[in-house]
Amino acid sequence: MPLLHLGLRQGLCRASSRSTAAAGGPGNEVSGRELAAGSRCPARLLPLRCGPPAPGSAGARRPRALGGAGRRGQAPPARAEPHRRPGGSAASSTPRPAAAVGAGWEAPAASVQEMLTGQRLCQSSSHNDAVLAALNQQRSDGILCDITLIAEEQKFHAHKAVLAACSDYFRAMFSLCMVESEADEVNLHGVTSLGLKQALDFAYTGQILLEPGVIQDVLAAGSHLQLLELLSLCSHYLIQLAVRWLEHNCRYQYMDELLQYVRFGLMDVDTLHTVALSHPLVQASETATALVNEALAYHQSIYAQPVWQTRRTKPRFQSDTLYIIGGKKREVCKVKELRYFNPVDQENVHIAGIANWSELAPMPVGRSHHCVAVMGDFLFVAGGEAEHSTGRTCAVRTACRYDPRTNSWAEIAPMKNCREHFVLGAVDEYLYAVGGRNELRQVLPTVECYCPKKNKWTFVQSFDRSLSCHAGYVVDGLLWISGGVTNTAQYQNRLMVYDPKQNKWLSRSPMLQRRVYHSMAAVQRKLYVLGGNDLDYNNDRILVRHIDSYSIDTDQWTRCSFNMLTGQNESGVAVHNGRIYLVGGYSIWTNEPLACIQVLDVSKEGKEEVFYGPTLPFASNGIAACFLPAPYFTCPNLQTLQVPHHRIGTM
Repeated sequence: MPLLHLGLRQGLCRASSRSTAAAGGPGNEVSGRELAAGSRCPARLLPLRCGPPAPGSAGARRPRALGGAGRRGQAPPARAEPHRRPGGSAASSTPRPAAAVGAGWEAPAASVQEMLTGQRLCQSSSHNDAVLAALNQQRSDGILCDITLIAEEQKFHAHKAVLAACSDYFRAMFSLCMVESEADEVNLHGVTSLGLKQALDFAYTGQILLEPGVIQDVLAAGSHLQLLELLSLCSHYLIQLAVRWLEHNCRYQYMDELLQYVRFGLMDVDTLHTVALSHPLVQASETATALVNEALAYHQSIYAQPVWQTRRTKPRFQSDTLYIIGGKKREVCKVKELRYFNPVDQENVHIAGIANWSELAPMPVGRSHHCVAVMGDFLFVAGGEAEHSTGRTCAVRTACRYDPRTNSWAEIAPMKNCREHFVLGAVDEYLYAVGGRNELRQVLPTVECYCPKKNKWTFVQSFDRSLSCHAGYVVDGLLWISGGVTNTAQYQNRLMVYDPKQNKWLSRSPMLQRRVYHSMAAVQRKLYVLGGNDLDYNNDRILVRHIDSYSIDTDQWTRCSFNMLTGQNESGVAVHNGRIYLVGGYSIWTNEPLACIQVLDVSKEGKEEVFYGPTLPFASNGIAACFLPAPYFTCPNLQTLQVPHHRIGTM
């Protein structure tokens, strides 16, 4: 059914908070009429009675000196009561508009400071809008513009400062280490010229005329450029549009189909109850009632949410980005911090600099040498080394979960064993914790499994020997474990695989070299082992810079023709789009934590390369890393910013 038959065909939307909030709210205006009349100061700003005195009052017979006593022989007047509104509530101390002067109201008494200094903060109600209007006129005239945006070969002049003030996308583009920060022209891909024009008009005016013919272009541009106020207006307009469309000619037969696209799982419980109890359209539809009940059950089952994820519980705009969690600094023993790389677009992940990292809600407890896993777009953190109130550090059993939609943490059931230097992997709907060292630094052979639905850990088939400082990764529903050190300090080169369906450990071809404190990742059915250290003939530790790959299909190991640029131990590791990110770590050469990120790009066979990625905000070892959808509140949908790669040390 065409949308043009709707009663709501177009609507002028305005960001109401723009000028009011900037001007300090209503009631702070100075009358232009007063200033035009030649008054040196508006009457309402003087700490005197501004309205006509009441008949017979002292003020009608003799004016009082400012701040002085009454007539001779009389005691000073009592402190004035605050002006009362009807109903008895005291009026605010905010000055009333000048239009009310002479209407019989009394100005609040001035403070002693104002009376002594003659100072008072005055604000113009029109200044902000006037400045924005002047900037918009400059944009139209092409005056003092310092950037030209291009979409579909059409050029639009603008000011970088205005764009950066409205959009995190432009702020990152113009303020970080990107070529756009110095460019005069920027090509924008993924937006139409119509959408860009409307978005720029909104950025400079706070108003936009929405109609069915342009809403798709405007919504795409607002999402791409991260204009959050514009997105909010578009969302509200579309909801109104859908309701009008349903009500027109009683098209309620389409409501069930339409409601399938509503993400009830992202509504809070109070809103869901309001919708379920009060909205007639929902009450009249069995499908709507079922969807609301599904969302309520989802919110009530807090721990099971990662395995109950559906389209209706996930945000529409999701771009995976690199997260770093915890670790150990030089000056801070254990780190609580959670950060993500911004801009989200991984084409820019080579950009060095700490300004590219944004902080999120910190973990409940700082920890290092912990493990992370991702399930259902939730981040799980378990174990690690934490600092106790006594100042001593040791392994812990605690675990928690991060929700990027709400930027919040929740505690989950603790593991049965305290663990550090272990492996945590997500297989199907379960987490598996393998080996590690406990609070007494004893090496463990145990393996335990976490069920989110029950919020419970249980032991499963143990390893055939105690093992710690090993590496692990999940591929095809199997948990792979490599290297490590035993309780007798024996370095290992073994490769083992755990099959949860059979609850059994199986042996595979051993690695070409022993490794501990190393990392392992998988790309295109190949396992890669990176970093770590081994022992030489004198039993001294040596860094391992070789990269070895293992074919899951042929059960064979191969030494890669490319090496790491720097040896890294105790690093975090994450994989995205055929790239392996080795994050932070420790150098046995310098006995110092590292702030570098090495990126191994194996997405194209025969064109593999190793290069340095962005710099961490702090040097850290025992840090964890993963890829996860960027926080929901950032509304990220960043596209490529067309920054050419500057790769160091291509092998």
